[in-house]
Amino acid sequence: MRNKFFKLIFNDKDNKEISLDYQVHNSAIAKKWFKKIKHLKNIPIDIIESRQDEYSDLKTIYKQFCIFADIKSIDFEIADQELLNYFHELYEEFHQTLSLKKNNLILYKFHNSIHYNSNNSDNDKEHMHVGWGIKEGPLTEVFKCNDYYEKEIKKNNIYLPWAELGKKPLGYWENKEPNTQTRVNELCKPHTTLRAKFFISHKDIIPKTFDVEFIKWFDQFKKNWLAHCDIEKWDEIDEYSAPLLAIAQHTEDITNLKFLKIIID
Repeated sequence: MRNKFFKLIFNDKDNKEISLDYQVHNSAIAKKWFKKIKHLKNIPIDIIESRQDEYSDLKTIYKQFCIFADIKSIDFEIADQELLNYFHELYEEFHQTLSLKKNNLILYKFHNSIHYNSNNSDNDKEHMHVGWGIKEGPLTEVFKCNDYYEKEIKKNNIYLPWAELGKKPLGYWENKEPNTQTRVNELCKPHTTLRAKFFISHKDIIPKTFDVEFIKWFDQFKKNWLAHCDIEKWDEIDEYSAPLLAIAQHTEDITNLKFLKIIID
């Protein structure tokens, strides 16, 4: 496994294919991820999970979600954070039932649109996301991913994204969610879901120091939350970094490229 290589194929703006080489990282989590990817190498990616769709029009996406969920929609002009929090609660509430229905892509499009409109898609500018959505099926597993988080993220390398039904503690605080231990334990999630998806970083990222006000807020819930999640810590690395999966064997700038497929011998 130490010398296992594979290729990622991209399209440029002229629709020309570009092939770039990667080497699987020598870690337990990377090996698990690569075994999953080998099962999906010939399956088309999911354009919604890979964020190759449009998410800015939350109003239209929300109405489509309500039709699919068979619930009454509300009218709004601007989605402030309070409304976005409410939409996220709707997603949580209906996820279990709607995920079992056919043609349910609007469920995930709604979720992506909530986050896109919440953070102005900064994450999309920093990373290229690739995933197979529901096509990955039983390949998802429970795994303590935080134990494998890198101290920093390097440009062009491949990492495992946090993929939980909830929010990280900092995002919870920034979104002004309820100041109760019960809701913190319910909605704040460490990284315990190992999925067959990944992101490629567009730039080097060094975890930022936490805001003093966030630290003060989190201290009142942290001990109980860590015990609830059965983890030992939550710091800047857990919040801003990710597990390394594969190392780029190139120095190309992929910012304006579009992911096409993966080639594994």
